[in-house]
Amino acid sequence: MIIPQTLRMLAFCALLQITTNVYSQNRAEAQKVINDLCSDEMAGRGYISDGDKKAADYIASKYKSVGLSAWSSDYFQEFSLNVNTITKARLDIDGKLLKPGHDYLVSPASGSVSLNNPIFYVSKKLLQSSKVHKKVKKALKKGYTPVITTFNAKDKTIAENVEMIKKCNQGKTMVFLKNHLTWSVSRNQVVGAEIWLLDTLFDRYSKRIEVKIEATLREKYTSQNVAGFVKGTEYPDSVVIFCGHYDHLGQMGDAIFYGANDNASGISILLDMAAYFANNPQKYTIAFIAFGGEEAGLVGSYNYVKSPLIPLTKTKFVFNMDLMGSGEQGATIVNGSVYKKQFQELVRINDSNGYLPKIKSRGKAANSDHYFFSEAGVPSFFIYLMGDYKHYHIPADNAKNLVLGPYYDKSFQLIRDFIIYLSK
Repeated sequence: MIIPQTLRMLAFCALLQITTNVYSQNRAEAQKVINDLCSDEMAGRGYISDGDKKAADYIASKYKSVGLSAWSSDYFQEFSLNVNTITKARLDIDGKLLKPGHDYLVSPASGSVSLNNPIFYVSKKLLQSSKVHKKVKKALKKGYTPVITTFNAKDKTIAENVEMIKKCNQGKTMVFLKNHLTWSVSRNQVVGAEIWLLDTLFDRYSKRIEVKIEATLREKYTSQNVAGFVKGTEYPDSVVIFCGHYDHLGQMGDAIFYGANDNASGISILLDMAAYFANNPQKYTIAFIAFGGEEAGLVGSYNYVKSPLIPLTKTKFVFNMDLMGSGEQGATIVNGSVYKKQFQELVRINDSNGYLPKIKSRGKAANSDHYFFSEAGVPSFFIYLMGDYKHYHIPADNAKNLVLGPYYDKSFQLIRDFIIYLSK
């Protein structure tokens, strides 16, 4: 009696193992996806050279190859947005040409500018003066371009003086020295330009600055989400959404912001997961959505929530991934403290299998594509991995620097097991 029961248990465990391993994650393929999405051809998956559209077509081809279904004739859900593009950026100080994206950035809302002016340096001492905004204004009238020193934004006097300088000189071009650089996307354009220059590269005795910026505000630019699904075996009208954004910052002149960790890494897991669940359908429909326009203010996910492909009342859970390239220090779950039952289950799965070193809980945050779902009452998590990889919103966040390690596999397994739990 004992032997047959043991054999039945062993047979059941073997069957479970076979089912789980019909498809297993492929780190080499995931790395290739990151390499492809971070190619020069895709131009940072932004709005110059149709980088976002090339990336969307690539993702759609992957959906088709693994057998995802589409809600319409293709996988695209279009939306529009205004977006400012910096098509040319040139900065020369005393005859030295600086490297865009590395030595300096042009504020993403900047307009077109062409100038060749003497420099008016605003020191820390001058920046503390209540008359600094008047002196800057006088210098601008005389044809100088102000270069403003680094400052502590927590210093109330200096912070107020800086705001007064900006307010009094709207439409003018100014340079702000920075200790480090990060860029973003703007949906509007202003007159004039703000340039952020690394402090370590500026000589306080520099005499002359030459700037050439060409900027175009693309109004009602058409972008798209990329959505496919695996139909549920028992409850096809109810859905679990698995998502991440595919867009990044695009280009600033010759500088490409590749977005390897942010968020080609998340899309690599999304595509890997799509292949897995195409071979292992669950009771509920599982949707895979690569959102566009996230870096421009969660535009793609906002438009999806306004016009969902499946009613939000039928959406059981949304699992959003962003910054998935590390993991040595574990993961953080935004909304973990809001949806406590699901968070506890995620922790249980992780601890039972030893996937990640730890999982931390956070509250609500409007920092990725889960946000508008949770605001609409749909239970949602946003996971991001923590580790030694520090490149963020700079050209160095590229495929060469982001090499996937064993925590890619462990993250895949953790999320796969959690999606299966949600689908029970």
